[in-house]
Amino acid sequence: MIGPVAQIPAGNGTSLDLYLLRFGKDGRLESPQTAELAVAAARAATDVFVFSHGWNNVYGDALRNYTRFAEGFIAQRAEFQLQVPADYRPVLIGIVWPSTWFVMDSENGPDIAGGDGKASGEIEAMTAEVTDGWDTGTRGQLLDLVDGVELLTEAQARDVAALLLGNWSEDEDGQSTRPDIDNVIDAWKEIDGVETAAGDDEDEIGVIGGGQSDAAVNAAGGFSLDPRGILRMASVWKMKDRAGDVGKLGVGPLLSRIAKPGVRLHLIGHSFGARVMLSAVAHSPVFDSSPVHSLLLLQPAVNRWCFAQDVAQLGRAAGYAKVPDRVVRPIIATRSTFDQPLHEVFHHALRGDNFGEINAAAVGDTDRYGALGGYPPQGIRFADQEAKAPGTRYDLGGGERVISANGSRVIDGKPMIDGHSDVNSPVTWWALHNLSGA
Repeated sequence: MIGPVAQIPAGNGTSLDLYLLRFGKDGRLESPQTAELAVAAARAATDVFVFSHGWNNVYGDALRNYTRFAEGFIAQRAEFQLQVPADYRPVLIGIVWPSTWFVMDSENGPDIAGGDGKASGEIEAMTAEVTDGWDTGTRGQLLDLVDGVELLTEAQARDVAALLLGNWSEDEDGQSTRPDIDNVIDAWKEIDGVETAAGDDEDEIGVIGGGQSDAAVNAAGGFSLDPRGILRMASVWKMKDRAGDVGKLGVGPLLSRIAKPGVRLHLIGHSFGARVMLSAVAHSPVFDSSPVHSLLLLQPAVNRWCFAQDVAQLGRAAGYAKVPDRVVRPIIATRSTFDQPLHEVFHHALRGDNFGEINAAAVGDTDRYGALGGYPPQGIRFADQEAKAPGTRYDLGGGERVISANGSRVIDGKPMIDGHSDVNSPVTWWALHNLSGA
């Protein structure tokens, strides 16, 4: 539909318009008429809240999650009698981008223990997504290797890795350069040995852990060579790249049209949606003169070095090093040891060339390859604070440009942040209240 997709009750007989804007696989805007209306409304507003979802969300998921977040945020403001300016005129914009690589019966990640028919279907679906945009010849080579195959030989696995690496995109968030075939094979082995938490959430990072049975592993020469393992890993790379493109080529230009003195922009990104927002800000020079007011990164699926001026003492800045200076308030990035995909898996799937020579100590190196949603940032001065329960204020005045909000603390038997998608809760609404002042 053209125009706002929902009106969110805001109390006293008022409501807030929620606009949903679609962006394509190439990162560019696909809702031009609604975008025109949203930009006009935003430029007439005092506060603009822009949300981006992460992995495995479709339009209906995004609408439901954005609506729930807004409703919880508004109800919490009333509960704690938080004041807003007399002229407070907010607008809500939700970003919808193609982050679902496999349409499933449930919203959980794919069941990697499924039968042969399910395995074949998964390979077909994942191959279609991973090879989107490839030339016909290269795609055919990959299909020849994986179609109808339960376990690959080591030689076949290396051929698959070579084809995937031929379509590798350089990273901008602080990770290293293009890995080699041995890196990919090593990461594949590691991931096959990582168990995933059952039913974590619909937004897991590809559900890429979980190996084969002992018999299958032994038959494969020491580890599972199930082609689904590397295809899942490649799908993570694909979504990572797409999130960056959506931010750089779509959301950034949109926000640049909204940015002006008197309009407070509040950006909220979850998982790969954090990459969307970071890329948008990093590639939009307008924010040097009209900075974003606040940036909330919820369990961000980005490298922990993403803000560094000198990545791991290599003499180069990370791709998002400019972002903290383009935001008025300190950036809050939540993290949790209970986020199994980011705390246990991310550094295997998205590592590069290990910053130099491969060695045993570098395998699964969380110091260099850990996710910001699982570990504190590196290469930048930051404030390490516990995630705050509603009613307890964050300290925003310490001078640090980034606050790492640790949601691992257990209260009454429940962690503050209990998993990768536990980001639509009083804890996260409260963080946004602290940043936005609204």
